[in-house]
Amino acid sequence: MLSVLMLLLALTPPALATSWHTVSPEITLISPAPKARNILPNMALIQGSSCSALIDSHGDFVALEQVINQLKARLKAPLCHLIATSSSAHQLTGLALLKQAFPDAKVHLPTAPQLNEQAMRAALDNQLSSFAKSIELSEQRLSQLSAEQQGPWQTRITLAKQRLARWQTLHSVALSKQTKPATQLELGGLSLQLIQFRGQSGYDLGVFSAQHGALFAGHSADLLPYVRYTTWQHSLQLLQDAPALDWVMPAFGKPYKAAQLALPITFMTRVQEQLKTADPLMPRSIIALYQDQSYTHRQLTQHFDQAIKVLSHKKTLNK
Repeated sequence: MLSVLMLLLALTPPALATSWHTVSPEITLISPAPKARNILPNMALIQGSSCSALIDSHGDFVALEQVINQLKARLKAPLCHLIATSSSAHQLTGLALLKQAFPDAKVHLPTAPQLNEQAMRAALDNQLSSFAKSIELSEQRLSQLSAEQQGPWQTRITLAKQRLARWQTLHSVALSKQTKPATQLELGGLSLQLIQFRGQSGYDLGVFSAQHGALFAGHSADLLPYVRYTTWQHSLQLLQDAPALDWVMPAFGKPYKAAQLALPITFMTRVQEQLKTADPLMPRSIIALYQDQSYTHRQLTQHFDQAIKVLSHKKTLNK
């Protein structure tokens, strides 16, 4: 029965609401419910006098629909821009839901060859297929419960089916080849600079507000990096040197001062140094590096092993 309850809970709205944090009159940070903060990324709402911009989204459509409802109540200016910092298609499915809710908003994606209509449609279809399979499995398991137990959960399954039917009308979002990437967005008394760089997903987009000294760079700005590409370290160094940079908003975790970009940069340096030795174990210097952070030993080890794997593969290819 526990497996049934857990599966059905995944199809219902989260018990804890998304948190909205006001940083300034123009910037609001949107963080997921505490229990989902290691799964769902942060988002940000930037509002000027004439336009607003939303940075990033995620694939939990139930939670994202709640965010949309809250957005509509909070917007002081029309939502003109939907910005994605990652070029991983499976992380961008929520844009379809946002675009349906705000059809006049312009979508800004990293310039990446993999973000074509076919890939974006496949990512959305795969997610909807997973939702459908979850409902089907829930119905199969629900049939094993007593009639008395089935009642409340049957209602949830009915609601899940209604949501799925609504989501199946979504159109995937992709940029046309003729679309010229914007480099500056004017929101009315506030401008945002869009920065293309090689990052965590390969092709990434940073959003910089010089007025606030704020950089929004998604997964590429996480203090504990999940390394996928070897060029990422150089990109972080360039971002760290950006003039007027004061603070950074990552995908996971709280905003931090720009000086702390030294953490992921040093992490990757330590990984490269360790790769030159015959010892595959994570050095104690990594633990010391993150001693003031809330990461567990297991998290540090997982990210270190991933980085070693990526760098080892690159080294082999270069021979």
